[in-house]
Amino acid sequence: MPGAAAYAGEPLRLALAAPVFAAPGYPTLRTPSLEAASWAAVRGLVLRAEELGFDSAWFSDHLFHGRDGAFFESWTALCVAAGETSGIRLVNNHLGNGLRDARMLAKMATTLAAITDGRFDLFLATGYREREYRAYGLPWEPLAVRTRRLAEALKAVRLLWPGRPVDAGGEFYPLRDAVAAPSYGQRPFIWLGGPLDGATCELVAAEADGWNSFPLTLDEYREQAARVDAACVAIGRDPRSLRRSLETQVLVLDDASDWDRWLDRWRSLRAALPLGSAVDDLVPAPEELDDEFVTATCRSRFIVGTRAEVARRVAAYRAAGVTDLVCWLMDAPSDASMTALAGIVESIG
Repeated sequence: MPGAAAYAGEPLRLALAAPVFAAPGYPTLRTPSLEAASWAAVRGLVLRAEELGFDSAWFSDHLFHGRDGAFFESWTALCVAAGETSGIRLVNNHLGNGLRDARMLAKMATTLAAITDGRFDLFLATGYREREYRAYGLPWEPLAVRTRRLAEALKAVRLLWPGRPVDAGGEFYPLRDAVAAPSYGQRPFIWLGGPLDGATCELVAAEADGWNSFPLTLDEYREQAARVDAACVAIGRDPRSLRRSLETQVLVLDDASDWDRWLDRWRSLRAALPLGSAVDDLVPAPEELDDEFVTATCRSRFIVGTRAEVARRVAAYRAAGVTDLVCWLMDAPSDASMTALAGIVESIG
């Protein structure tokens, strides 16, 4: 793991959360302005992010999500993007460990890292949406079991990464003379995150190179960061050796009055393009998304506002320890907020 204070003084890294699904009209569900899942939109924004100097592009992991459940599978989409880019890093976002055998995943990861000359970070998670597992006939285990499974999955990936034969026992992933070659020599950068229960917090401190949080208010972020710091200290790790990404939604307004235009736009999209039943376990009913609720949620939990307001919020999260800002663009497929954000971050250093 990196040494103490490895990330102190480094510029804030910007990351694109690739819009691999559409949630028209639902600003609490990441992609409120996309009308339908579109690979052209994903491709265009990933290439634009690379052009703007974004550090990475992140690909979320679901079996179905958003409007009519249409969702570009994470690993497939990421690999296609790898072939279309040359410099931007590629990250799976909350890759559900129970969706793939970790030993096969290790083989997939070593292959991708070798092909891309190492511009790949692995982000594994316990999985959190039971409905998808049940729908596909996959086992859904208690959280404690999923956390143990995740810890052993990380061990299997690290054992297989060098490309040499591996023998290892295990509760979930035994290995017998297993080889995952070719491989990129440097070991993978590992992200962990998700709902921060005690066991996950301990696993982040013990095993992760980076911790990722879901969208949080500034106070919530500080509270969770303090828990992660305490878990690091408890095992003798310098908390400053852990990179910290905030996954959030971003909308840069032309001026303050522009917000009302977006509220009107999303309201009309909700009426014209119903999501269907694929995410009715995740989103509020349309009648609950009144302007007051949407405004309060977006203004407190996301990075939304004029350029000056966005600059202040980004600076505040940076001061709280965020090293990587993973951005869901609320105006996608437009690149307006992405372009504005790149300039804002450059100006604040």
